[in-house]
Amino acid sequence: MHLFTTMSQLEKENQAFALLQIVECRGSTPRHSASMIVTEQGKTEGTIGGGIVERMAIDQAREAIAEGSSRLFEARLARQGENAVGAECGGAMTVHIAVYPRRPELFLFGAGHVNREVARLAVGLGFTVTVTDTWPANLTHPELPTACRRVDGENYHAIVPQLALDEESYVVIATNHEDREALELVIQRPLRYLGLLASRRKAHHYRNMLRKEMGLDEEQIARLHAPLGLNIGAETPAEIAVSIVGELIQLYRTGQTMPAMTPETKASARPEVVNS
Repeated sequence: MHLFTTMSQLEKENQAFALLQIVECRGSTPRHSASMIVTEQGKTEGTIGGGIVERMAIDQAREAIAEGSSRLFEARLARQGENAVGAECGGAMTVHIAVYPRRPELFLFGAGHVNREVARLAVGLGFTVTVTDTWPANLTHPELPTACRRVDGENYHAIVPQLALDEESYVVIATNHEDREALELVIQRPLRYLGLLASRRKAHHYRNMLRKEMGLDEEQIARLHAPLGLNIGAETPAEIAVSIVGELIQLYRTGQTMPAMTPETKASARPEVVNS
């Protein structure tokens, strides 16, 4: 039961992990039926027999977690031959490595009309959603889903350090008047996605600011999605939210946003988006 308790806790904390289970054994092996858990950091619980096979299985599990896909690990406890692990027991075993990835984490900067709709859709689709705002009253709006984490602060210099942003984070900036501050704080972080709710003119202005005032190169600037969202002709906050969440799902499921367009082409293909 300890493994199920650990799995439940890891899921609650939104940590990726793998469940390893021996599914087949032949001949002499350390264990014939066993399971263990491996986290993306390499922490383990349980054992499938120890020794070189378990060490190799842990490495395989961490690779599988990084790739986000389950796999089979086959090991022969022999010195030579296919799948040999350098042992002399003579048996063989197959381990199924089932990967449980993190749920996508979405951080919304600003709790205005559009981001409230984005939060509602994203929570329903399994995203872990954190909503931030410098005005605490915005974070108590009845249309914000109860499942959202809420973070406030005097400004975004105070808010951003509380968020634990990493390379798997999705960020959407749609504040009332703090877009520049928020953008400057996160543009150089290795985020999975960074979007700015902006008109074409505003997006162009911020790109020039990133070039001239922050000295960013074109590759860094190209990471910014602005205007953001899929080109579906959205106008209302709810429609804009659909376009934004659609783009997030597209990236999450396919690893890219399509169609791939330059900022200039992307801007010309979309309507002005100014609601926040």
